Amino acid sequence: MNRFHRRNARGFTFVELLVVLAIVSVLMAIATMTTKYLRYRAMLAVFYSDIRLIKQAAIRFEADVGCFPPDVWRGVDPGLVNKYGWKVAGQYSTTWDQVDLKGWKGPYLRAWKRSPYGGLYDWDNYPSNYTAWGIPGGGVYVTLKPLSWGGGDGMPTMEFEQILEDQGVDRSKEKRVIAVWMGREPTWDSVPGQSG
Repeated sequence: MNRFHRRNARGFTFVELLVVLAIVSVLMAIATMTTKYLRYRAMLAVFYSDIRLIKQAAIRFEADVGCFPPDVWRGVDPGLVNKYGWKVAGQYSTTWDQVDLKGWKGPYLRAWKRSPYGGLYDWDNYPSNYTAWGIPGGGVYVTLKPLSWGGGDGMPTMEFEQILEDQGVDRSKEKRVIAVWMGREPTWDSVPGQSG
């Protein structure tokens, strides 16, 4: 009896420590994968929510004004937050100087924000004879493009892009560009120099 008691007092055996270490490692791996999966799902949910809100705002803008907002640079409000949001930034096509915004009843969105991936949403309004970034003409899109030319910064993972393509959400033919269709062909002529 005394021997048994002395053996327990020495502590854990090497095998027991390895078993505990293996269990802790497995639990850590499961926790890491679960956290990564939940974060991924949350970012996907935010992206879909942003797109839904932008689309609803664009539909209200079109109902009030009679056309969709103009094509603007990445990160620039196309007129859904401020009546002349694109003019404030000074980055727009002069074709839109003639747009009559008397019916504007916005703001239609609280803010033109960044994507959950850190990239800038881009409002693209392409006539049917114009194609860019693998995005077909004849439609209005909210797009995600890399912050730097040819880069992947501000973009979601390729797996996310593949999910959007599989669901028919991404209309772009180029990798590292995500284009979500918002509406029908624009009712304006192409900008001089923009032709397919």
